[in-house]
Amino acid sequence: MRMDIISFTQNGYETSKRIKELLQVNYECNLFCASEKVTADDDIIFINESVYEWSEKRFKEKIPVVFIGAMGIAVRAIAPSIKSKLEDIPVIVIDEKAEYVIPVLSGHVGGANDIAGKIAEALNARAVITTATDVNKRFSVDVFAVKNNLHIVNKDGIAKVSSKILNGQTINIFIKKENIKKFVVSEYVNVITDREWKNINADLSQKADVLITEEYEDLGQSLTLIPRNLVLGIGCKKGKSFDEIEAFVREVFEREGLDLNRIGLIASVDIKKEEDGIVKFSEKYKIPFVTFTSEELSELEGDFEESDFVMENVGVGNVCERSAVKASENDVLLVGKTKGNGITMAVSKKNWSVDFNER
Repeated sequence: MRMDIISFTQNGYETSKRIKELLQVNYECNLFCASEKVTADDDIIFINESVYEWSEKRFKEKIPVVFIGAMGIAVRAIAPSIKSKLEDIPVIVIDEKAEYVIPVLSGHVGGANDIAGKIAEALNARAVITTATDVNKRFSVDVFAVKNNLHIVNKDGIAKVSSKILNGQTINIFIKKENIKKFVVSEYVNVITDREWKNINADLSQKADVLITEEYEDLGQSLTLIPRNLVLGIGCKKGKSFDEIEAFVREVFEREGLDLNRIGLIASVDIKKEEDGIVKFSEKYKIPFVTFTSEELSELEGDFEESDFVMENVGVGNVCERSAVKASENDVLLVGKTKGNGITMAVSKKNWSVDFNER
């Protein structure tokens, strides 16, 4: 994961170097500085814009940010870019002496709380967590959603569900029995499977607070979560831009009646692993991108639409369908090979389940 760290003084910059050294195994840290008075070395990148403009670019590119310095500087810098808890990037503030690590924004959905915990452990510092469910050690529905790769349909429902839990009430989560991996739950969570739905409609105490489903259904729930279990297999001519790829994928998904938010994985052949347009699409939508060798794709059995041109240039006659099937471990394609503007794509579906044993 990439992480951009910005400091404002010599002490702050020295702390940022410590963080980079300690976290380099798991994070690609870029070190920026907003003061030319700091002694330069090979790692430092001096910004030639305001800290507001610098922050705005990180929000647009969905890059987690760490501020080394005063909380006030960070708050003022990010304020113009803040949109919603489902869109904002993780923002963390660390004091110059590296004693406190404070997640400021996107603690649950963006993972800032987890990142802060890892940084604090590496620095032997204290993570200052302020989110209510964490402080009270209660079930957090948005953390649960992130860990189980579920898309949050309506963010306003998070507050309604969390409020009940923080007030000591039990919430009802409706889900099909086949999609449950582990059934161990918190004392504040009651899991109701589809076999029970028909028998409880008259009991108001059993109405749904959360519905986890592939196909939307109105059960009066406060919050709807959908699995990100679609696999996008993709291939393209070299140099296709992010805008071209995004427009084509959106067009096909809309035509097929599929929700873009359900994409949980992007797959292609390994020679495309650094294809800028695909990489940027993956980063913007926070979707993991995996690739396979042409040999791995060729080994798949099935009826795929082959191309002699693709075989000659890539080493396998079909990239999009084969990579979708390989990544999903499912030979049923929801969308077969679809071509347009030098891009090919296909969509498959992974089996999915949720683990109620994860906080």
